[in-house]
Order: sequence, then structure tokens, then C-alpha cells
Amino acid sequence: MRSQIMMAGLALAGCALFVGHMNTDAVAARGSGGTVAPDVIVGSLPGITKYGAVGGIAAYAVGTTSCNIGNDFLLWEPNNNNHPTIGQNMYRVEQLDNGCSRIEHIGMSWLKHGFCALQGTLCGSCSNPAGGGCPPILGWNCSDPYSSSLNGSQSGLGPKSEVNASTGFFPYPYGSPSYPATIGRRLNVFQSDMDMSTYPSSTTNYFVEGQYIHPQDAAACKSYNNASYREVTRSGSLNNGYNLNLINSTRQMVPAIYAWQEIDPSVEIRTFEISNCATSGLNETFHVGVKVCDIGNGMWHYEYAVYNLDCDKGFQSFEIPVNGTYENAEQAFAMYHSNEVYANESWDVGFEPSTGTLKWSSDTFDDNEEANALRWNTMHTFSFDTSDPPVEGMARLMTFKEGIQIDLDLIVPNADFIDNSCASDLNGDNLVDGQDLAAVLAFWGNNSGGDVDGDGITSGTDLAAVLGDWGCIGE
Repeated sequence: MRSQIMMAGLALAGCALFVGHMNTDAVAARGSGGTVAPDVIVGSLPGITKYGAVGGIAAYAVGTTSCNIGNDFLLWEPNNNNHPTIGQNMYRVEQLDNGCSRIEHIGMSWLKHGFCALQGTLCGSCSNPAGGGCPPILGWNCSDPYSSSLNGSQSGLGPKSEVNASTGFFPYPYGSPSYPATIGRRLNVFQSDMDMSTYPSSTTNYFVEGQYIHPQDAAACKSYNNASYREVTRSGSLNNGYNLNLINSTRQMVPAIYAWQEIDPSVEIRTFEISNCATSGLNETFHVGVKVCDIGNGMWHYEYAVYNLDCDKGFQSFEIPVNGTYENAEQAFAMYHSNEVYANESWDVGFEPSTGTLKWSSDTFDDNEEANALRWNTMHTFSFDTSDPPVEGMARLMTFKEGIQIDLDLIVPNADFIDNSCASDLNGDNLVDGQDLAAVLAFWGNNSGGDVDGDGITSGTDLAAVLGDWGCIGE
């Protein structure tokens, strides 16, 4: 069974996203709109530690100062799973030879597990602290600093694969497989991705990012603002790993995909939700950035970046409709490491005749649960050249888990998909008929079984969809 959702991009609405960024390392405390709940953000990225390089890989750690900008206490208990996990990433924004720009995710860490919280004042007065010392709880309007050396302590880092970012849940105790010395579990970046001879400072910018995931924060529908980023420069020797020097200020409550737009204001970024507060009680958000350039001779260059903030379902394929020929199809993503269970294989890419699309895809969940899907707190970049000029149309993502097809309102080369899918085919027999109607009626009012439109409940809209598709024969 497959579900289908059509999504328009969000700007600033309800639980969606604070689209701008704060040009300061402090933010005024705020309430939670009448709801009593904590709300954790990254208030500052104050420091970086370099650990050296091994086998062409440089290792770093980024300090993160969290803030609870909600109006209730946030648990920070060390001996169970009522504490945050903290991810660190690195990105590169590059000006291409053809005049376009590109963002790539070039490094990631394992997850730091929180164990106690100081009660600082970075993001407010901390008028409701949890107490003295380092208590297992963070008061509201209070901040807690985790230095870069603390976030780089290898014994306190756990696998990303164990954390469900949509709910914040992870098993405790978390896994601790073996890891290589020096670079193990830390923020790993290939030295070749920072080489100044290939990526000179005149055309390349680098950014680090931190993100907190917490079960209380997810339950309060506050996970949309959990990532922040900051620019870094390179200095020193490539051989031992460049030094990374923080500049400017922390861009609070926005993920690093927005660094692309900060460097190139013509980049368009749209925000989407797989689920939202009203239908599921969760906020599962992802972002898609687009840059299109006329490169002459009747050709256009397209750059797409898909950033999964906190969607546990992940993504398995990305499709763009094209009219004519394409060339130079590329992709980029950061590598998992240190005996993380996820694979690092490139996605298959090619023209899909049944839909008239250029399609990138990984293995499906049914074929390989550890495939290199586009998982939470990661970004994949896709690019190609075509003779088709940009128009408003639909791109398409397929979730890795559950196989939900998501149609996205986006800038694309061609507005039209060839749709042979029969979205209302609930039993997967490539025909919309009485069996699908029976499924809708059998699951009426429930949140599974007959949900065609993906809104979380089987209702009249699903009945109308089946009747509208009646007799559809899929491929």
C-alpha cells in the first residue's frame, strides 16, 4: 500500500518554521503561545576543537550552547533516555565555474548524549532555574553550555541510527560499538573537501551546524527550530587538518541549508512538513533549496538541496520532471562512519519513462533497512543540466519508511508528471475498484488502512479520491 501527499512550500505559519535568522548569539526569551512546554534550541556555537587527521579524514567537534526558550522545565537525566542528543555537521557553499552555486553536506558526527544542565543566561534571565550545581533538568529562559571538547568526547557519543528524531526516542543504554582512534565518532570531514587549492576562499564558504533532539521537545511540537549554524574559515596546514575559525554569529533556529541562501540570495528555499501538530501531534519538517542558472547555448543548470531536519521516515527517491534530454547528473552527501550501521552507496540515477522524470533513488526499506536513505539531520544535493527552462511545477519525494509519495510545489524544468500510479490503489493490485472502496469503508474514522490523502484519518476525502480514481489501471 502506498500513500500520496501533495505539499505546497511553507514560509512562516503556525508550527512551521522561523524562516529568518538571528544575527546574534542571544535571543530574547519567549513563551510557547499559551501551551506549557519546553522548547530547546541551539543558542550558540561558541567553539571548535580539531583532533588531527588520519587517512585523509580530519576530525573536529563543535561546541553547542542550548537554550530552553519555552515555559516549562526540560529533563536532562543522564541514566535514561530523558535527555537530549546533539548532532554536529559541516557544509560547503561553492560558486561553480558555470556561474551557479551549490551547497553540500561534507561531514557529520555521532550524537553527544546530554548528562546534566547548567543554568546560564545566554537566552534570557534564567528566572526559573532548576537549581544549583549541574542538575538533571534545564529551567526555562536558561541556557546550558557544552564545550567543543565535551562534544568531542568519544565515550559520550552514540549512534545516530538509534534515535528517532520525530519522537526523540532512543534506547538506553545507547550503543557503543568499537571506533577508530582520533577520528572515531567525531565530526569527520574528508581533507579533499577542504583543500584550498581546489576550494579557494574567494569562491567557497564553510559552515558548521548543531542540532538538539529531545523527546519532550518533539512531544511539544517544537522540533522545527532545533538546528542553528555558523560560518567558519580555514587556516594552517591541510596535512594535519585545517584549523577551523568561527566567524560572524550563530544563525539561531534555522538549519544550515539557509547558509546557501545567505551566500547566494537568489537561492529559493521552501519548507515542508510530512506531519504537523494538528494531525499527528508531531512536527516533522524538511527543506528544499533550488538554484537555476542559464549557462548559455540553450542550456540550464539546476541545483537542488534536500535537507531532512527531523523526519524519521527519511527519503528514498527524488524525482524532477524533464521534457527533453539531460546531462551531467550528479549527487553529493556526507558519509556515515565509525561503524555506524548505515550504508554509504550512491543513489541510482536515470530517466524514468513511466513518469517522465529524472530520478535518483536508493534501495527501498524492504530491500535494505540500512540503505543510504536521506535520513534526519542530513542533506543530499542533486544537480543536472537540461535544455528545459525553469517553471513552477511538481517535484516528487518518496519516503524510505512506509513508501509515502510526496508531491512538492517547486521550481522544475517541466510542470507535468506522467502519472500512471493510481494513488487510490490501497491494496497494491494496480487497479482502483471495489476492494479499495471496501478498505475505505472498513477503516472509516481510523488512522490506517484507508487513508489515501495521508492526512492521518480515513474520511470522506479518501472516499472521494477512490471514487475519482475508479477504474484506474496502474503500471
